[in-house]
Amino acid sequence: MSMNIVTARTLEVTLLPRLGRAVLSLALLLGMAATASGCGDDDEPTPSSLHADLQATLDDVVAQGVTPGVALVVTSGNGQSWSGAAGLSDVERKLPMSAQDAFRAGSILKTLVATAVLQSAERGVLSLDDTLTERLPANVTARIANAESITVAMLLSHRSGIPEWVTDETNMAIMSDPEHVWTLDEILGIAAAQPPVFAPGAMYTYSNTNYVLLGEVLSAAEGRSWREVVRERVIARAGLSHTTLPEPGDTGCAASCARGYVPFEDELMDFTAVDPSMAGASGGHALVTTAADLATFWKKLRAGALFERAATLDAMLAFQPAPEPESRLVGYGLGVMQLDSQGTVAVGHLGGTAGYQSFMLYVPETDRYVTGFINVMGDLAAVLEPILARASRP
Repeated sequence: MSMNIVTARTLEVTLLPRLGRAVLSLALLLGMAATASGCGDDDEPTPSSLHADLQATLDDVVAQGVTPGVALVVTSGNGQSWSGAAGLSDVERKLPMSAQDAFRAGSILKTLVATAVLQSAERGVLSLDDTLTERLPANVTARIANAESITVAMLLSHRSGIPEWVTDETNMAIMSDPEHVWTLDEILGIAAAQPPVFAPGAMYTYSNTNYVLLGEVLSAAEGRSWREVVRERVIARAGLSHTTLPEPGDTGCAASCARGYVPFEDELMDFTAVDPSMAGASGGHALVTTAADLATFWKKLRAGALFERAATLDAMLAFQPAPEPESRLVGYGLGVMQLDSQGTVAVGHLGGTAGYQSFMLYVPETDRYVTGFINVMGDLAAVLEPILARASRP
C-alpha cells in the first residue's frame, strides 16, 4: 500500500463525512523505529521487566498499524521514571518518535483550566456556586438556556446540560479551514441552535462548551485572559518548561513537535497546524506539551502543590457517576476523569484533537503515573489498554 502525506487544504470537503469510518479502520504500512531511555536521577540502572514489557507494547501497536508513532512516560511515586517511544513522529521525513517530542494535548487542557478556576475560588475571586448570569455579561448568557441556574461547579463537572458545540459540521469546518480563528460568538451560536440536553445539575454529559465558558468566566473574574492565568498559575507554578499555550492565530508548534495525522483511505492528512482557537479553553490545539511535563503536572497537582488547601484537591477528586463505556469513563470530578480499563482504575484525563490522542493518568494500585500520546486520530484504547494493564502490575 502506498501512503501519501497531504495537508488539510488538499482534501475535498465532499470527502470529509467518510473520515469517521477511515479512523476506525486504520491500517498503515509504516517503517518502524523504536527508542527507549530512562529519565530522572532515580532510574534503575538496567531496564526492568516492566520497562521491557512496555517497550514491547509500543513496538507492537506501531507494527499493527494502530498509529504512526507513540510516546510514553511512566513515573513511579518513589521518583523512578522510564520513557519509551516507537514509530515515526514525521512520516514524510521518516523521523523516529522520541518520548521527548511535543504534541497537542487536546482536552487534557481541561484539567489545567479547572486547576486555575479552583485557585480563583480559593482566593475568593469567584465561587463554585456562582451562576453564569452572575459571572458573564448578558450578551453571552442570553444565548445559553437556563444560564441563571447553571453554576461554575456544573461547568467543571459537565453537569450543566449545555449542548456540545463540536458537531459533525464543526469538524468539517475545522478540517476545511484549519487556520480559521474561532470566536466565542461562533461557538455559542452552534450550541444555542440546539436544545438543552437536560435540566442543570440533573445528570452528566460531556460538553466542550462547558469549558469554553469556563475560560470566559476565568477571564472575567481575573481581569485578564484565561491563557495568561493558566500560564502563570499552573504552567509556571508547576515548572512545566516544555509546555505552552499559543495565542489564536499562532498555528506553529514546538521545534520538537511530532506531526499529527488524520487517516483517510490510503492517505494521512497532516493536521499539526490547526489554529489554537479551535476549541477555546476546552482543549483542541490550544495546549502544546510533552509526556514528561504532563507527568510533572499531574504528580504536583495530586500532591496538592498547586492549591492552598487540601479541601480544594479533595473537591476536584470527588467523582460523580459519569458512565461512558466507549471511553472507559466511570466518573468525573472537577476537570478530572475516573476510568476503568478492564479492571484497572486510573484517574486523570484523556485528550483528543485533530491528529493527536493523549493521556495523563495515575494508577492508584501501583502508584504510577502514565502519560503519553499517539500522533493519529485512531483507536487510543488499543494503545492505552495494554499499557494500563501492565502498569497495574508490579
